[in-house]
Amino acid sequence: MLHTSAQPETAMRPSPSLHSLLPALLRDEAGRYCAAFAGYRLHSVFQPLYYRSGSVFGHEALLRVTAADDKPLRPDLLFASLDEADARQLDSLALVMHLHNFAQARCEGCLSLNVQAASLLQDGLLPLLQQLLPALGLAADGVVLEVLEYELEHSPLQLAGSLRRFSEAGFGIAIDDFGATASSHGRTRALNPDIIKFDRSMLLDQQLGDGGRLASELQLAWQIGCRSVVCGVETTEQFAAMQALGLELYQGYHLGRPALLAVRELL
Repeated sequence: MLHTSAQPETAMRPSPSLHSLLPALLRDEAGRYCAAFAGYRLHSVFQPLYYRSGSVFGHEALLRVTAADDKPLRPDLLFASLDEADARQLDSLALVMHLHNFAQARCEGCLSLNVQAASLLQDGLLPLLQQLLPALGLAADGVVLEVLEYELEHSPLQLAGSLRRFSEAGFGIAIDDFGATASSHGRTRALNPDIIKFDRSMLLDQQLGDGGRLASELQLAWQIGCRSVVCGVETTEQFAAMQALGLELYQGYHLGRPALLAVRELL
């Protein structure tokens, strides 16, 4: 765990500092990091992503939230209940927790992190990550930042500019839930992401005989030279159908469920 010296408070801090986030981190009995936030307990689980060959490409970190009565709460509902400043605090805390847990597991492959658009638009997130990663033995080129396509559609110019800064710093960029809404090919080409993660609805449409939309979006991924991921693969039949289309990466319950990672080195 990274230790930082105290820094003076500023009246207009654009995003949470690492120094302010670390005290919220706790450990469970196995040595994994969890966190306390506004009366809730936060945990990390990780879902693997696989190449066509079956080898591991990486893991996506997913947030799990439990209330004081130990009942689970959907993370999106917690985010929706917060104002923008608290939502950024929660998002940054979850990222710091996920990075600690992934670093302790010493897993092969990359780590994929879901990041709220409001966090990416703030100036403080990039230096926070650049401070934390070396202390955990991680590098920016092993971390992929996922942003939802609809958020990119909502504030395209500002968010695209922020994502380019992260890309220039070495981070991978992924567009998540691609195809869940009407997709802008021009905007996607301009952003030039490293990964496109196709929404599960496209897989289901293809299974029902309407594969034109998925074929079109796959062509886009090939043209701009980015990796393509199909999400929500839950059956052998779906996996075989997606392999037949030539997708490179796969994620879903059929291949691996979200789970805790074993601690191999305490940090």
